[in-house]
Amino acid sequence: MGDRTPIEAVVYSCPPERVNTVLEVFEEFGLGEEIVLPGEPPRGDGHPRGLELGHGYIRSEISVGSSAEIAAALPSEAAWKVWEDPKYQHLGEVHLHHPDLGVFVADCDAQGRPMFSSEEIDRLIVRTDADRVQLGHLTGRTWELALEQLREANKGVVIPADSTAASAPLQAVALNQVASGPSRWMPADAPGQARSTAAPHR
Repeated sequence: MGDRTPIEAVVYSCPPERVNTVLEVFEEFGLGEEIVLPGEPPRGDGHPRGLELGHGYIRSEISVGSSAEIAAALPSEAAWKVWEDPKYQHLGEVHLHHPDLGVFVADCDAQGRPMFSSEEIDRLIVRTDADRVQLGHLTGRTWELALEQLREANKGVVIPADSTAASAPLQAVALNQVASGPSRWMPADAPGQARSTAAPHR
């Protein structure tokens, strides 16, 4: 058996028709709302099956490298973060995704924050001439800001399984739905800059 490590996944926005896919991925990889120790049966709480946006779905032990498998299985139409903790000689790995940005992958700490060596930081500063926007796009900060704004906008939203667009709760999705004023931290050519959907009234 290879090394094992804790893992966590958070979904920040998701089209209603893709919620079942997310829940199936979580079920397949054993991610839940509570830590279940190895050998313990899953704990059912009798609540209707649904996806809570901004909520961490966790597993106390999973094979190192599983974050990449989970990230590959999650829908590209959703915004999410998946990371596994560092363990022994292994650094953690974080996958950040927003439909308007694509995927960012990096080594990370136990909180899922991207990590870079001092040499890597020096190279990035030289490469970008210390441009803050470019640095944000190369270090994952662009994704972190976008996902944090979605977390604040969609906090507490629960999308039931088998929802339709007509029946699901409203949620912010596009970058300009959660950004007020110019998105100075966004690269000028990012797809989200061209989207024109207004923020929903809740």
